[in-house]
Amino acid sequence: MSEATAWSRREALAGLGLLAVSGGMAHAAGSAASSAPAASEPSIVPAEVFADFMRLRTSPEGRPVLWVYSGVLVVKPEGEVARTLARIEGLSRSFAVAQPDGSYLWTLDEAGYYCDPQTGEVASSLFNPFIGQNVVPKHYRSPQTLRFSRNGIIPGRELPPGIDFRGEITRLGEVAGTVALTEDLYVRMGATAATADRPARPVRFANSLATFTTLRRNLQRPANEWVDCQFNYTTLNTFVDWLQMGGRAGVQDMRLVGIKCRLEDREAVPSSLRARIEREHPDLLKGSERT
Repeated sequence: MSEATAWSRREALAGLGLLAVSGGMAHAAGSAASSAPAASEPSIVPAEVFADFMRLRTSPEGRPVLWVYSGVLVVKPEGEVARTLARIEGLSRSFAVAQPDGSYLWTLDEAGYYCDPQTGEVASSLFNPFIGQNVVPKHYRSPQTLRFSRNGIIPGRELPPGIDFRGEITRLGEVAGTVALTEDLYVRMGATAATADRPARPVRFANSLATFTTLRRNLQRPANEWVDCQFNYTTLNTFVDWLQMGGRAGVQDMRLVGIKCRLEDREAVPSSLRARIEREHPDLLKGSERT
């Protein structure tokens, strides 16, 4: 996976390959996560909460589902007022496979585009007011894999040294018959020294905070029935390289909202996004196979 194509809504995670499959699943939660203090380890997810979460995240037939989303990229350097630099349009395709231990191996493939904040057109350049010049956005195609379980969330392979990962599933609340469940990922990447082909990097952070909602009555239907789901993501991450912030302190936030839909429900995908995906990433919309 190249740096030019890997940055997604979980950009630091996927960009470093932390969520990508490599030679199968890793054991437990990775060396860095297993060494974390006990106080930071997620508690056991109640069985009902976990069952509801998996119904929101998957299809009852085990077939892939689409997640169609829209949002904005917000940039806030330390000491500055946050500003929106781009709109974001994208979709992902995911499926989950039950494992013998009761967990699920969840795989996602995602493509998205940074767009002009005024016109909504896919951008070849964007103006960054914090540096006073145009930058070239890196649109993304990002494969990701996680394991969901009642013990929380772990990455799809063992983590390299110096990386701390924590993933949690929680029941956020219920308001007026609407149920909200969360999937939160917290990652800290230690500083790295310079090499012959890579500059030194300071400590970096990636936080992906997802909320999935549906009506309580949907979850009371038989387990073999489809459950509609809406979602929103917010991320609080270290600046990506293409913003050219030069190591400045601060955070970027990708704020996304969207829906889950069946793979064959092409009308749920905006026509302009669908046309671009069909042209550049046609495999994301083809067939019902689990790949």
